[in-house]
Amino acid sequence: MGYTIGQFAGLHLVSKKTLRYYKDIGLLEPAGTDPVSGYAIYEDDQRERMQRIQYLRRLRFSLEEIRTLLRSEPESWIGPVQAQLAVIQSEGRLLQAIEHELLTLQGRIREGKEPYTSMAVTTEYKVDTFELNEPIHIIGRATRVPYSKHEEKQVLINHLIGTFFGNDEPELIPNRALPAVSFGLVCECEKDMSMGTYMMGVQVTSLDGIPEGMRSFTLPAGLYARVTFQAHDREALTDSALEGAYDYLYKWLTESGYTMAEMLAAEVYMEDRMEVPVNPEMELWQWIAQR
Repeated sequence: MGYTIGQFAGLHLVSKKTLRYYKDIGLLEPAGTDPVSGYAIYEDDQRERMQRIQYLRRLRFSLEEIRTLLRSEPESWIGPVQAQLAVIQSEGRLLQAIEHELLTLQGRIREGKEPYTSMAVTTEYKVDTFELNEPIHIIGRATRVPYSKHEEKQVLINHLIGTFFGNDEPELIPNRALPAVSFGLVCECEKDMSMGTYMMGVQVTSLDGIPEGMRSFTLPAGLYARVTFQAHDREALTDSALEGAYDYLYKWLTESGYTMAEMLAAEVYMEDRMEVPVNPEMELWQWIAQR
């Protein structure tokens, strides 16, 4: 059975403009053209494909992702499906946090309290160890900094981070892992910490296609100490709370049965945990070994 573009659009509750766009990007080609009117004609095969497109759209895949999926066999979908599942789970956790804060805000308003006042949070640090089973590949920008000179070091690091995110450079990096995880790396340090490298980058699934001016680094598999901490807002989290996490980590190391495998620390910025409306959270990792 043939359908005009108007009939096909009405059948699937989309606009004719949408169908023309799908044709332009190679997602849904009409079956042919009516020789009299010159209009596009759609058949049952296109209807079946449209149903698949709409199914995948409801699962929040992008049009580009859908085009790639429909060009491949279902057995090759497992990677994209797992990645999308991770994104949705991340969004779910964020939505739960937002829902909780909205309920709290609603209560403050009903009680006549200041709506913008959130609970004061005393930063608490929790430490554990974990085994990183697979290396993590990171692409980003790096600079050499004098770790023994706190103020000079911080100026250089802040400039690097501001340039990296301020110029939307993460968008230039291919093969980014999902959900989004950014890393600030303290690495390649001299033994006296007079100099070292600080790198700001994002986790990737492949080191292919490193943009000009950027570099890569691979966090090795192995045993890590992990400090988890919160703060009342993102600015405090990445400033005073992060500085406190380093102090807490080094104190814990002196009292534990572990030592640094080498001076390799990773500041872990997980967007799903940093975009919560109150009390965002992050982690600090240190590569360690048994004494």
